[in-house]
Order: sequence, then C-alpha cells, then structure tokens
Amino acid sequence: MSSEMWMDEARQLTAQCWCDDETKDRVMDPVLAESVARRIAWLIDKRVNLWPLRDKAFIHDDGGIADSPWRPKIPEWVYKLGSQVADFKH
Repeated sequence: MSSEMWMDEARQLTAQCWCDDETKDRVMDPVLAESVARRIAWLIDKRVNLWPLRDKAFIHDDGGIADSPWRPKIPEWVYKLGSQVADFKH
C-alpha cells in the first residue's frame, strides 16, 4: 500500500478544516491543502500498515511498545520516591 491510495480521503479531511467555525471565513489555499493532505495520507498509510500488530503490540502514551495492554512505565524518580515513602512507614 502507498499513501497515494489514501489521497481522496486525506483531501476530504483536509477540506473539512475550512468548514470549522474558527476557519470557515478563510479562503482555502489549494497548494497548502494538497500539502496537508499528503501528510494525512502518509499518516493513514502508516497506521494501516501497523494495524496487523494490534494483537501483538500496544503503544503507550510515551510511544513505548509493549506486548500487553498494561505495562506502566514509572520514571526512576517516582520509583525512588515510592521507596522512600515505604521506608518512612516502617
């Protein structure tokens, strides 16, 4: 698959930006719209290509990938603070 395959959908999404309340008074710039649509098509293509991984990989908010849906990443300073609190309670 290539991002060209998604250009029609990407163009529609891009055109909708000029229909939003905050932008409907603007004149569409076709060159800018086409440039934005190419980037949207590229993102759609990347997402579609990652779709088969949905059962095997989970992407965290920080971009990390895990093999299960819940693998919290605790920054080192939070872990140290937790250790200090635990030691204080004893």
